Amino acid sequence: MRPVVVLTIAVLFGIGNATLKAQSWQMPADSQRCPSKWEAGDQRGSGNWMKPETVLRAAKLIRTGEVFDLAQVLSPDPKELFLNAGRVYNIYTKPSLPVPNTRTGNEELVVTELGQVGTQFDAFPHQMWGDSFYNCFQFGDLFTRNGFQKLGVENVGPLMTRGVLIDVAALKTVEMLPEGTIITPEDLQQALAREKMTLQPGDAILIHTG
Repeated sequence: MRPVVVLTIAVLFGIGNATLKAQSWQMPADSQRCPSKWEAGDQRGSGNWMKPETVLRAAKLIRTGEVFDLAQVLSPDPKELFLNAGRVYNIYTKPSLPVPNTRTGNEELVVTELGQVGTQFDAFPHQMWGDSFYNCFQFGDLFTRNGFQKLGVENVGPLMTRGVLIDVAALKTVEMLPEGTIITPEDLQQALAREKMTLQPGDAILIHTG
């Protein structure tokens, strides 16, 4: 059976401070990548492929209506440390002592961090090359103490499209790709050819690494 699923994707906004270290790839010059194919000022990127015909094409693939949950459930279970390693969940109780004829209150304070929680959707400001974002928006023009003024994930809009599973692990005949493996465009093309699959504009790609 061909590995095709229909995805309805909920988007979440995330900003991280991880440094992107180039391996075999280099960012094209601004003159080559800007403006984007959707013209200067566009903030939606490939979300522009989401059109009524894209949704209809995906809907026609539905046969059983079965739903597959691709999210990871957060848990302090030690068996799941591969996902939650280093996470700390602190809950502080702040009770008040009773004082005659005085209103007092009690509360709980939760201190935690919601970065990299499994299934997520990052907005364009999540990654930056030098001081440049998607479509050559500049860091100095967007950043404020309250966040970035453009390129928010709200510009993406709802996404419903065909999902294509590209099994790179099977292509490499391994159970799981070794750490540090670079997946190239050629790898993706070969994996698609192996399953006799082709991509269409607006498809969502799921890469199986093991």
